[in-house]
Amino acid sequence: MIKEIQFQRSKQMMFAMNEQYQVIGQWPCKDDFVPGYNATGDPRGSLPNGVYTGVTAEVTNGAYGPAYGNFYITTHDPRARDVHGGGSGLPDPYADYQGWIPTYGCLRMQNADGVELSKMIIEGGNNVVLTVIK
Repeated sequence: MIKEIQFQRSKQMMFAMNEQYQVIGQWPCKDDFVPGYNATGDPRGSLPNGVYTGVTAEVTNGAYGPAYGNFYITTHDPRARDVHGGGSGLPDPYADYQGWIPTYGCLRMQNADGVELSKMIIEGGNNVVLTVIK
């Protein structure tokens, strides 16, 4: 059963780990972001390194629109930098493997991979730790 997910920035990979911290899944994950400023004037930046608790997931089947794809993982980052798929401007942001386009600070996974990870999180009680490291 899943206990923690870990984004390794240097590898651009997301890992799922069980209670013994053995890797039980891994997927490409990108932290590319569009330079600029958010609505409050703060510079944009990727989800910072650190530990995020109470992380939850949902399979959305596109409910939040093309920018977010088919799943959404909530990190509880105060600036709402989360993990999702999709990508406005892509030919098919709901495709299983939609391609890559930068976000405004969130981490992006391919839809099929993120749905698989989201299901693992949900089946594991929908309350995991996310660790973001270099």
